[in-house]
Amino acid sequence: MAVFRIEKTRDYTVMSNYHLRDRSLSLKAKGLLSLMLSLPEDWDYTMKGLARICKDGIDSISGGIRELEAHGYLVRARVRNENGQLGSIEYTILEQPKEPAQTPAPIREKPIRENPIQVKPMLDAPIQENPAQLNTKEQNKELSITQGSSPIPSSPPTPREKSRIGQDRMRERESYREIILENIDYDILTQDEKLDRDRLDELVELMVDTVCSNRKMIRIAGDDYPAEVVKSRFLKIGSSHIEYVLDRMRENTTYVRNIKKYLLAALYNAPVTMDSYYTSLVSHDLYGSGDRR
Repeated sequence: MAVFRIEKTRDYTVMSNYHLRDRSLSLKAKGLLSLMLSLPEDWDYTMKGLARICKDGIDSISGGIRELEAHGYLVRARVRNENGQLGSIEYTILEQPKEPAQTPAPIREKPIRENPIQVKPMLDAPIQENPAQLNTKEQNKELSITQGSSPIPSSPPTPREKSRIGQDRMRERESYREIILENIDYDILTQDEKLDRDRLDELVELMVDTVCSNRKMIRIAGDDYPAEVVKSRFLKIGSSHIEYVLDRMRENTTYVRNIKKYLLAALYNAPVTMDSYYTSLVSHDLYGSGDRR
């Protein structure tokens, strides 16, 4: 029989073990919550900050954050600035969930509605629930399940299921928007009075739309690229790339027929072309005109 010995030295963290006993949480979510509870209260809780002290990438951390939020251990709220505009995300981390981790409301509907004398409906209810849940999950993958012997899998999702799917997509979209805003240092960029705020917001929304797209391929400048490749590059875009794209747009004097395609290509190519562009500008300033010597 294996024996585990724990050697404790210093830097203890006292926290509730409620989340450690919660079987509905994955090990990743438990570890992430334990890490956040061990950090100082004045620590900057951001996706990028957590990524710096974790081996996991931003995508993995974002998934853990969404799981904790879904189970009530974490509450996020968008804070408005003095002008009433949406700004940074404020995190509220809880040692115990705000709401019960398990929501048995859908399961209770069947026993409450059925008459105890009617034995058959009571036995049939679990058979109907499982295919309905499977059908809901498969809809996220854009698949359909059809069985000739049972009409249940082909039934449309209930309003509650539609609402749940919509809420999941909204959470995912807000998570990626937060990551993008952090990556580009949005709060710092908006302090520049010369920067076109409306154009910046357009770039942010375009990036969010792209990384949340369900398409397998995304067309950029006439070529199709795997969506995961495009998503990975967009999540690497920083403030310097945004400034580069805005500069190029300001310098462009030709008519752009499809501004969305133009911006999509500019954002995708920014990490590759930015250094060469600024290098060529420096070379032109130094050696472009002979009368400078």
